[in-house]
Amino acid sequence: MDALPQREIGAVSIPEFLSREIERHGQKVSLEPGQQFFETGDGVEVFAVLISGSLRVFAMGENGREITLYGVEPGECCMVNVLCLISDIRSPATAVAEEATEAVVFSRETFLRWLDQRADMRSFVFGITANRVGSMMALIEEVAFQRLDCRLAGYLVQRAASGATITTTHDAIAADLGTAREVVSRLLKSFERQKAVSLARGAITVTDIAVLERLAGGA
Repeated sequence: MDALPQREIGAVSIPEFLSREIERHGQKVSLEPGQQFFETGDGVEVFAVLISGSLRVFAMGENGREITLYGVEPGECCMVNVLCLISDIRSPATAVAEEATEAVVFSRETFLRWLDQRADMRSFVFGITANRVGSMMALIEEVAFQRLDCRLAGYLVQRAASGATITTTHDAIAADLGTAREVVSRLLKSFERQKAVSLARGAITVTDIAVLERLAGGA
């Protein structure tokens, strides 16, 4: 197994000892796209660090509607995974592979020993957790206080930064924003009438990003 490259995560970098442990003693786990790593209500018994691919961590309401909490990328660990191991609680969220994903896992006992004995491990884990809490606070503020049309426009502006055409579905956007697919479809049609986007099956092309930026700002 190749050693995991050193990776900066905000102000946090993966400890050298953890890279060595991943190479020498980690147990490799492979997930297919759409396969769950853990589900809401599961007991969590392993600590995982992603090597490749990505995980989407989401919560589901009683009405069956999903909202994406955060993503986990290579070189990162999952905040929910960590909190379940530390607190010995069942998972309050679900983690699913967005693409072919590989992770290396260690036992709960090994993780807790590292956390007790190694300051660099504590800095790594708690640094990621602090970053996740900050992003989730921003998510709560958006959901509680920002109009959905502004949120959707801002979401498209952010995604369009890497290309004018966004390959996605209305269902996926609804899950990311914590709303219904029908609401997303209605708002996208409105954006299309304003010539901000062009809609096709499985794709959204941004045709006037300035209009979306104005909509994101509440204009």
